[in-house]
Amino acid sequence: MFQVSQVNKIQVVSFDGKRATADIAHEFRDFLFELIDNQKVKYVLLDLTGVVFIDSFFLGAIVSGLKKIRAFGGDMKIYNLSKSVLPVFKLMHLNEVFEIFNQKEEAIGAFTIPND
Repeated sequence: MFQVSQVNKIQVVSFDGKRATADIAHEFRDFLFELIDNQKVKYVLLDLTGVVFIDSFFLGAIVSGLKKIRAFGGDMKIYNLSKSVLPVFKLMHLNEVFEIFNQKEEAIGAFTIPND
């Protein structure tokens, strides 16, 4: 259901469903927490390609992931919101919390990753 690919130090998390709802919100949050806690991931790019509906439970899971990753000095960005999902982010003012991009390359370039 959730896939991860890597570009440099950024984990690109994608979702293969059209509806991001309460049915899978807890599973998604646990998936993100696993990446952050156990795999020590600090940079996540959330790819919402194909998602046409998102509810408040799933938004809560995304925000929980953001809070956790920022607590470890990381960041999460989002790209490719559909025309039906972007207004939900704006209504909830999440466009002020997340950096949202149309293009994957643009989003990847926006991460500030220190050289270790």
